[in-house]
Amino acid sequence: MGSSALDASKDGADQSLPLARKLSPGPGLAAPAVAAHQLARIHEATIQLVAERGYKNLKVRDIVGLAEVSTRAFYEHFSSKEDCFLQTYQLISRRATGRIIAAQAEEPDWRQRPRLVFEAFAEALEREPAGARLALIEAYAAGQAALAEAWRAERTFEGMLTEVFSRTPRGVVVPPLIVQGMVAGVATVSKKHLLAGRVADLASSGGTLVDWALCYPNVAANELASLDGQSVWRDTTLEPLPAPPGEAGAGDRALILAATENLAAKSGYSSLTAPRIRTAAHVSRKKFDAYFDDVEDCYLAAIEMRAAEAMAQATRAQAAASSWAGGVYRAIAALSEQVVTDEFLARVCLGDDFPPGPAGSRARQRLVAAISQLLSTGAPRHTIFHPVVMEASTGAIWALFHRYILRRTSRRQISATLSYLALAPNVGASATVAAIQNEQKP
Repeated sequence: MGSSALDASKDGADQSLPLARKLSPGPGLAAPAVAAHQLARIHEATIQLVAERGYKNLKVRDIVGLAEVSTRAFYEHFSSKEDCFLQTYQLISRRATGRIIAAQAEEPDWRQRPRLVFEAFAEALEREPAGARLALIEAYAAGQAALAEAWRAERTFEGMLTEVFSRTPRGVVVPPLIVQGMVAGVATVSKKHLLAGRVADLASSGGTLVDWALCYPNVAANELASLDGQSVWRDTTLEPLPAPPGEAGAGDRALILAATENLAAKSGYSSLTAPRIRTAAHVSRKKFDAYFDDVEDCYLAAIEMRAAEAMAQATRAQAAASSWAGGVYRAIAALSEQVVTDEFLARVCLGDDFPPGPAGSRARQRLVAAISQLLSTGAPRHTIFHPVVMEASTGAIWALFHRYILRRTSRRQISATLSYLALAPNVGASATVAAIQNEQKP
């Protein structure tokens, strides 16, 4: 994989350079060289257009126009817009992989290798921000084929990171789930910098991110698989929360919200219409309009209500713990159980099924902020929560939760590992494992 990745970096021009100019007409280069030059220009044009407009607004006519090739030439290389996007994504991935492999290949110190990996990664993002945006953001919204390609790339980088940690001292382990969390955490921070247009600032966060990653390799991590297989010992029963005033019984508003949740859980937000909701709730248009301005208003109200219920359950579980770290573990376990058993909340939170636009963005931000606050509530006074560390840890937690719980894999109990990702940077690996063990004993 290493040699092919290194060779791949020669396939096209560096994206930070201007788009390659069209070859002059007349005799000159052989046909294969002309085709290769056209292909490179098409890749560059695709990267530039996706960065400017997003995948959904990408059109073949715009690609061929910017690349200065004919439509016929485009279809000699690609079967469709999607095929062009996928091959461009693969090229970007091979470039990045090759650079990262080369950056740390000769380094014997296992603690220095992660630093070199991140430096190479940050340099690649700064050199090719448009390509990074295509790979880290647009690929996740470009359909199932692109999503599968992105997941394969994640596995590739996880494999490289596993190799980086293969030379740790005897007894020090980095479980596969933790490696996956590291990759997801770095990706989360990187995406935020990309979206904010602050890729150049990513290098300044590099030391913090590497220190964050290096807090996880520890002898204590050997216990995580066993702890994930056990349950939290509950000295209290988390009974259903009482309904808020005005929501109890079968009031019209409650019926509308319940119908919205049921419909969205099955088909998503995009499938909702006011008539469908009214029909399912058995209410008139007049009653619907009395409570909600439109479908988006109704959907966001449903999210707020169910999210508040889940957070309340997590807070109650947290209060039953014997320590702050133990409370974080109990809160994560309760929140995991609540989301797993709530198809609507699962689809919203981890399917990122929020309405497009400012209102949906605000709802997402409020939910993330509530979870971050839950993890920090009650922390010892001297505890310092670095923003980059919080972003990376939260990204790691949600990525693993999505992969192992929402995809309905056989491994559904990973609350100990999620808590380790949340706590180890602040209290240490050994103290985190001890706190989890303490909450699993009467």
